[in-house]
Amino acid sequence: MPEKGTYKWQLFSYWSDEYRQTRADHSAYIALNFAGALDVCRTKLQALMQHHSQHAADADCGHRHHRAIERLQNTLSGAAMAYESNFQRH
Repeated sequence: MPEKGTYKWQLFSYWSDEYRQTRADHSAYIALNFAGALDVCRTKLQALMQHHSQHAADADCGHRHHRAIERLQNTLSGAAMAYESNFQRH
């Protein structure tokens, strides 16, 4: 282990934190997947996305539906879906 306070120590600290976070994300993904939570999230998220996408072209209220789509993409469900698709590519 590098000497504390050195540049190598900072790099070691950064990458070990990164490793722990990635492992935690991976474990959370597996737990959510086995619990069946991702299926429920996926179904609900896709239904909401489809609803808002259908109305996004509306001149009167399209901007509200675009904002709703952005919010949906930033939710925990959206994050889980993105993580899942990224996980399956590797």
